[in-house]
Amino acid sequence: MSLHNAKVSFEDLDIGGRTVRIAIPGRANACWLTSLATAIGPMAREEIDREMDLPESLVAKVLSRIFETFGRWLRIDEAVFVEHRLLSTSLYTHDMLAHLVACRESLMRHYPGKAIVLRSLNAHDHAAYIDKACWPFRVVWIIDDLDADWAPRRDSRRDVARLEASNLRSCVYDGAIPPDKLARCLELYRNLYLGSYSAFNPDYDYGYLRRLMEVGDLEIRTLEDKGRIEAFCALHSRGDTMSVPMVGYNQSRPQSEGLYRSAMTLAAQAAQTRGMRLNLSAGAPHFKRHRGAKPYMEYVMIIDGHLPAWRRLAYAVIGRVLRLMAPELLRSAS
Repeated sequence: MSLHNAKVSFEDLDIGGRTVRIAIPGRANACWLTSLATAIGPMAREEIDREMDLPESLVAKVLSRIFETFGRWLRIDEAVFVEHRLLSTSLYTHDMLAHLVACRESLMRHYPGKAIVLRSLNAHDHAAYIDKACWPFRVVWIIDDLDADWAPRRDSRRDVARLEASNLRSCVYDGAIPPDKLARCLELYRNLYLGSYSAFNPDYDYGYLRRLMEVGDLEIRTLEDKGRIEAFCALHSRGDTMSVPMVGYNQSRPQSEGLYRSAMTLAAQAAQTRGMRLNLSAGAPHFKRHRGAKPYMEYVMIIDGHLPAWRRLAYAVIGRVLRLMAPELLRSAS
């Protein structure tokens, strides 16, 4: 098991001489990372409630319900996800993305009844691949140069000073982590992402996170008080980019301690030390902008040319409406 709120299996596929991991969601699926219908449906409506005011929010939620129903009826969730580790941001190197797009025919032949989905293409890095087959999905925040864009910022300097003045010990777990430490990180993550935010966020299985760490897909950095983890961030890297798919902190401690800010500072320092770019995913726009991040539209590429016309209709219609809404989404997020 990988997620408690979605049934997902994996297949390693040789495509053009490269081994590619394919995530194949099953019928039981209530996670926005593995269900397009969930993402444009209940997950989107929760975001609308948080981010939009009346009457715009009512209109947006009606559209969400219409397109969720339309999409489920035309089976948009019968899809596979290419190189998707069930993390909020799927990272592709430029050569890997070019290879996958060039080999799309092979992917279509291997999955004749399913749409092929490539996640997390953004307008900054992947503009050459973004066309009408892509759905604008969300706005993500990227820091290109940590030395120039993050380090000099007043808020960043304050975050670093707060972290240095705390009595918390920073630890790095790369490849292996004691079982109790991983269980504590998972507890903090669930309390924040599922308890405070949304039940449609990925509900990770302990064993799956351990496997991600063992194969080098995930690194965990913690802030500990007398051996007890009070905050953490999980890092995922590929090529020249690092993302932060998981964060958690002890919400019972005083807000003045700034544990979330300290956890995000750990991520920024890790990217800075390695000379990498930092993809901060979506959400918390004011926090991220004040630390040097810039907003970019993120897209989902849907390859459906091998599917019958009635199924392609759903992807085309939903994609067209999302493209019409994209400028307002970018404006409101910025």
